[in-house]
Amino acid sequence: MGDTPLHPPHSQSRPLRKAAGPYPMAWVLLFTAAGVAVARYATLPAGFLAAAFAAATLMAFITYRRRIGNGYIAIALLLLGMALPALRPQPAYGPAGMNRLHEAASERIRRLHLPPDAEAVALAMAAGDQTELTPERRAPYARTGTAHVLAVSGLHVGMVFLYVNLLLGALALLHRGHLLRNAAAIAVIWLFAAAAGLSPGTIRAAVMFTALQLALATTSRYAGVNILSAAAFGMLLWRPSYLFHVGFQLSFLSVAAILLWGIPLYRRLRTPWRAANAAVGMLVVGAVASTAPLVSYCFGQIPLVGLAVNPPVILLTYGVVGVSLLWLAIPWPPLSVVVRPLLEGLLWLQNRLVAEAAALPCAAIDYRMTAAQTAVVYLFFVIFTLVAYRPWRKNR
Repeated sequence: MGDTPLHPPHSQSRPLRKAAGPYPMAWVLLFTAAGVAVARYATLPAGFLAAAFAAATLMAFITYRRRIGNGYIAIALLLLGMALPALRPQPAYGPAGMNRLHEAASERIRRLHLPPDAEAVALAMAAGDQTELTPERRAPYARTGTAHVLAVSGLHVGMVFLYVNLLLGALALLHRGHLLRNAAAIAVIWLFAAAAGLSPGTIRAAVMFTALQLALATTSRYAGVNILSAAAFGMLLWRPSYLFHVGFQLSFLSVAAILLWGIPLYRRLRTPWRAANAAVGMLVVGAVASTAPLVSYCFGQIPLVGLAVNPPVILLTYGVVGVSLLWLAIPWPPLSVVVRPLLEGLLWLQNRLVAEAAALPCAAIDYRMTAAQTAVVYLFFVIFTLVAYRPWRKNR
């Protein structure tokens, strides 16, 4: 055996990667976001925050290979979050009029001269323009849990990602054509995000699908939770006020639920039949991504028919977004002869389906959760996820 020990000595040092598990960016986001939240109710002098952050960062470098180093990193991130609102005091949204692509997209949709109800929904879904989306037009979508289709986010950007890759798939046959396809797909994703107004949900989706496109291009592993956390962290560095925007909260909570619970549940329930898998996937994703507590707190309703209504509405959304993208890309007047009636018919079906579902007595429960109740519910889900999922144990 020589001098080789039968049992290697147990090292007391644990790098941050091991302590944080396979999702280190999630912990970075957690402590930074906590600091931003604390800063809203308790502000400290900038000099004290700077000195404390420098000291915590220095101690983290000195002790980075010991467990205590993780504590110093957490303190440094918390202090960084507390300092961000003073360093980056912007509103959650910039002026919409500054974005010429957004204005051009809205103008092109209006050029179709759709009926008022159809035009309001088309503007919201394809151009991120909700100026014509009155409370009366929004109410049926909110009551049925389908209001997410009215805000350009991951669903819409994902459709752009799918359509562009399908249309440009033949480029992969050319020499270095795959590079051109990937570059074009990323460019189109961000052009669409800009045309849709660069809302928090749109930016999050554009970052994640850009990372997915790069992962496909390099055949790398797509770490969804880390990418989601990195996107949120970068957005908070740019505008800490995003943390208190309901669109940011709904978008990131729903996607985190899909990544941590929806995808694993779908894999367990998968069957040999594709049609059944598609139905199961829609039901599972709809269930875990409902964000019912936050919806109740913000809008005073808990939708009950969302699981049944969302699948057909999402299918119609694919059609609406696809036809709208065609018109936004090629606003050729003769093409409107085909685009206008097709888009009008799809939107009429969607609005009618949502209105009929919203009229059902069991469509929703009118109840507004308090801030404390909402926080307790999500705290329970976080603890339950950490205990049941235990991702860090896989690396031990």
